Amino acid sequence: MSISLDDLEFVVLTADHDQQISTFSCRNPELKDFLSEDAYQNQLDRISVTRLVFWQGRLVGYFTLVTDVIKKDELAEDDGDPGYQYKTYSALKIARLATHKDFEHQGVGRAMLLKIFSIWIRFSRYIGCRIITVDAKPDAVGFYVKFSFHEAIFDPGKLKGRDTIPLYIDIHKELERIGKNAPLSDYDER
Repeated sequence: MSISLDDLEFVVLTADHDQQISTFSCRNPELKDFLSEDAYQNQLDRISVTRLVFWQGRLVGYFTLVTDVIKKDELAEDDGDPGYQYKTYSALKIARLATHKDFEHQGVGRAMLLKIFSIWIRFSRYIGCRIITVDAKPDAVGFYVKFSFHEAIFDPGKLKGRDTIPLYIDIHKELERIGKNAPLSDYDER
């Protein structure tokens, strides 16, 4: 079965979601623990915002977004703006993204990523931001690479001991590459 973006409901996490959160199960216990123990408090503290994803009333996934920066020299040569004079780019970071284990490989992850791209487009109309970053677990790298994310260029010594791989997408460049030079207002949510 494949679940389309139009079949999903995206809702910002509230205190009223405790019952639904208790039914969420994913392969990574760390992601389940974050959702049940930290996500709402982080949201109250304005550290992150978590969106729950529902299909037919069932919690099938969630993602958490935060702000980030990425160093200019961590981007591939053809990403970024060649004339950019600052050392870092502002970024939107995917801090967490998880699909319920019963709904893996059914398009939920893809739909969440498309929703994140939509949020980025809206966000970038108000605040300069052209990069999306994620620190991916090794088993999730292939998922992000399918959507044109690239591994950030890091000194290998800085990555020692990390259990994630820093990835990014210059979403502005991707929109240019696919010929989407439409004004950002064309992407407003309806």
